[in-house]
Amino acid sequence: MSEKFRPKFHFAPRAGWMNDPNGMIRVDGAYHLFFQHDPDSTLHGPMHWGHARSTDLVNWEELPVALYPTELGTCFSGSAIETGNGELKLFYTAHQRHGDRDFQTQCLVHADRALTTFALEPGNPVVANPGIECFRDPKVIWHAGTARWIMAVTQGQSIGFYSSTDLIDWTFESAFGETDGRHSDGPWECPDLVAMRAPDGSEHWILLVGIGSGAYGHGSGGQYFLGQFDGHRFVNANTPETELWLDYGRDSYAAQTFFDRMGAAPVSIAWASNWTYARATPTQAFRGVMSLPKEMHLVETAQGLRLAQRVPASVKQAFAALAGPTGTYRQDIAVDLAIGQQAAIALFGERAPHFIVQRISGASATIRTIRAGVTGMPDFAHDYTVDLAYPAEGPLALELYVDRGLVELGSSDGLVWITNLFFPEHPAGEVAIVTREETENA
Repeated sequence: MSEKFRPKFHFAPRAGWMNDPNGMIRVDGAYHLFFQHDPDSTLHGPMHWGHARSTDLVNWEELPVALYPTELGTCFSGSAIETGNGELKLFYTAHQRHGDRDFQTQCLVHADRALTTFALEPGNPVVANPGIECFRDPKVIWHAGTARWIMAVTQGQSIGFYSSTDLIDWTFESAFGETDGRHSDGPWECPDLVAMRAPDGSEHWILLVGIGSGAYGHGSGGQYFLGQFDGHRFVNANTPETELWLDYGRDSYAAQTFFDRMGAAPVSIAWASNWTYARATPTQAFRGVMSLPKEMHLVETAQGLRLAQRVPASVKQAFAALAGPTGTYRQDIAVDLAIGQQAAIALFGERAPHFIVQRISGASATIRTIRAGVTGMPDFAHDYTVDLAYPAEGPLALELYVDRGLVELGSSDGLVWITNLFFPEHPAGEVAIVTREETENA
């Protein structure tokens, strides 16, 4: 096939396979995005760390592969940090296959300031396997309250927390999540731990967790927990049954935030695909694409504090500067509905709607997300709804980003996002919005 689905503003590798974002860090004005990568195949194979750099979160320069498999194993997901004296370190999971079982340990890499040279710590692994098959994806942060480094790491159906003062010797502190949130047959994955301020100035912690199957939109997805972290344990502020989602679409997984010593609002990027069909997406030279970056904020809602995500101004401006039918565009949509009315949104010049917004009551609405099947991609088709609030005054505002078939639809000031891949015949086709009564079918 042609490369008609290569996005303009969503990062994708020149060639090869890509999945989870790794080692995201902002240094000297540049954003560095590492990623799970097989440079020699468009299928998931021996994992390397690919590397890209941007100064504006819009235009990405792909750099040489950063990490290669070693005798310790292939290079699974991890993170990057900057120490107080300006040294840069990467942490990754060394993955080996022993018979029919995985064996995983956590390793340290020393990098130069430009992130162009990488040296393995001679004492690797710095965290040995404690007897857990799924023990991976180290996210390392600095915890100012205890003046220690904290590592959040996948431990099967929970997230383990380790502490260190020197990045070499790590002590287990606690684990969270066995009875909280959504679980599936596979492990929790790709944790991230972020300190954030509420509108009243109080500090709260967000724990991001990937779930490999059984997410809201079916298949893989990202949930989050809001609570407190004292450097030893994470305490959920909500009931164990509460499920909070970063994105309600089918194609948002393994979200990570940039390590940034400048203290700016956290910025996240996710892998825009789904393990259910990721190996079969119909691209040619490459397979895998990242979401748009989003700034994370805490907002007050009727249900308490919740996480909102907003596209940075630089990204909005880049989309706004485009003209003509390129297949890459941004559109603000105001939906003014009476109770029971629907607004059908059709993309790519197609007649059948891809989203149907319906006002359910004075204060509530739903977005129905619909996707037709694609040959060779089982379970790609979907049809389900997402609940959201309808504003007391004025229409419901939607924020639509389309980039060569990758669609991100936001609403409720960033509280709701739906990220979905499409592979249309004509990616540059127009948008059509039709208001209709509830009785009309899709």
